Formats: sequence, structure tokens, C-alpha cells
Amino acid sequence: MIAQKYLYLLAIPSQLTELASAESAALTGATPDEYGITVSDRCVDVHRGAYLKSCTEILFETGNVAELLSNIRSADLHADGFRVSVVKKPRSLNIDSMELAHQIGSIIGGKPNLSSPRVIFLSVITPEKIWFGQLLSESDGTWVAYDQRPHVTSSSLPARLAQALVNLVASPGDRLLDPCCGTGTIVMSAAHCGVKATGYDINPRMVGATTKNLDHYRLTAEVKLGDARTIKQRFDVVATDLPYGISLVKDTAAAKEILTNLRGCAPKFGFIDIRDLSQPLTDLGYQVETIIPVPKLRLVRRIFITSNSNQ
Repeated sequence: MIAQKYLYLLAIPSQLTELASAESAALTGATPDEYGITVSDRCVDVHRGAYLKSCTEILFETGNVAELLSNIRSADLHADGFRVSVVKKPRSLNIDSMELAHQIGSIIGGKPNLSSPRVIFLSVITPEKIWFGQLLSESDGTWVAYDQRPHVTSSSLPARLAQALVNLVASPGDRLLDPCCGTGTIVMSAAHCGVKATGYDINPRMVGATTKNLDHYRLTAEVKLGDARTIKQRFDVVATDLPYGISLVKDTAAAKEILTNLRGCAPKFGFIDIRDLSQPLTDLGYQVETIIPVPKLRLVRRIFITSNSNQ
């Protein structure tokens, strides 16, 4: 029996190839090719995707259009209320997408519905290969709305980056701690993904802002006033955008206390910072597994995926 395969389409913004590839690997177990296509034997609901756009169950994989149409005829596909979409990678391919969609649609049995389809059949075409299958899930793009949250600061994390961070380290049902939650971007993204999120902040104004942002989008998470240096609860993962005022480069006592304490809170971590924390984290007992640069204009954030070397 041939193992079922799934095709994922990614949106990969300029300079963010490493981040999009890392999210793909974390969710699907595979990395994208040069066209932003990932093929995996893992089926994942990508509604929470930051850079993953869609998941399609592959029905056929062919080398040319004639073979594709022949396979669809042989399969005797039938669906009521269906639509056919064609994606070209790259877009400059000399194939008429609308004509091909029409050809495929004329073979499939059942009544089409282009405006509100119950079933979407997707054909993805590259110079080397053609895939055809049924669309299973799509990213809901909620990070777009979350970037319009009512309470934000100049240093607040972009919602899409927060979504990607959550996807890199957590799964639905996990218990996630953001010990420096600020206005709650990571907490919101986690709650949206079905992750049980808890946010702490030492600033009462930030606790209030996070609470109001969660209420605005009807999201549920715990938000508490507290110092990251003294949190004693256990979680499955810690994910946070470290305060820029903390300078590990200067080896301040506060920085050491925060990260030393967090080591006891979870076995897995995702830290975001503008500095290279590789050596400081290693010195404090963290196992640095991956460093992902996230450049934007003159600012380069880094995501540090780490684990507790003693657990």
C-alpha cells in the first residue's frame, strides 16, 4: 500500500525563507522546495499557519497535463458543489490556468459551485511535475486581524511572527508560558491555536493591555501580574519576546535570574531577541537547537529554539 502524501503551499516573504521553512518543518516534518511547495506524509490542519497557506491530499502526481486528465477520467471523481483551482509555480509557466480548470471540471461528475464550494480540487503545476488533489485546510490568516488589536506598543511583536513562534514550539493542547507577555501577541496566537496559554508581566499596564486584547477577540488565556524571575509553575513550553532592556551582553543579574528561573519552567523554549544569545544561553544550561534570523528593514530579530540540557 502506497503511503498517502499531502501537499502544502507556503507564502514565503522576501528574506524570511528560513522562518517559513522552519515552520513547515515543525508542522509537517518536511521543508519546502524552491517553489514554496512541501510534500509530506503528515496531514496537518493549517488553519493556524503563519506561512503555510494550505494542505491538499494528493490524489495524482503526473508529469504532464494529458496524463493528469487521463488519471482524473479513470478515477471517476464525483463531488457536488465543487470548484477547481490551478496554481502555477512559477506564475510565468505557459499554461492557461482557467482553461485547465475548465477541462478538469468538465471531467469531474457533480454540480460545480464556484462561489461557495463544498469541495475544492487543487492542481499545482511546476516545470517538472503536476499534483492534483482535494484541498483539506487553509490558513485563516487571523494574524492580519491581530495586528489591528486595540492595545499595542512600539516594540510589540508582529502578530504573524508570534504565530510562527507558537507553531515552532507548541501544539494544540500544550501549556505555554509567556513570562514577558507585553500586550499579549504570543498569548493571543497561542490561544487561537488551541494552546493553553498563560501570560505574565511585571508591568500592571501590560497585564491590562493583554487582558483587553484577549477580550476584544474573545480569546481565553490566563494573564497574571508577576516577575519572570520568580515564576514557579511548570509548562510544556516557554515562548517569549525578551524585553530589550535586558542586556545579557552586559551580564546583568536580572537577565541571569530571568533565564535561570525559566529553565525550571519547561523542557522546551522559543526566545526572540535582537541580540545573539547563543553563548549566554549555553552558559546558563540551555541547549540551543536552532537560530532563525528574522530581518526587517534595519532590525534583525533572532528566534532561538532551545531545550533544557538537564531534562
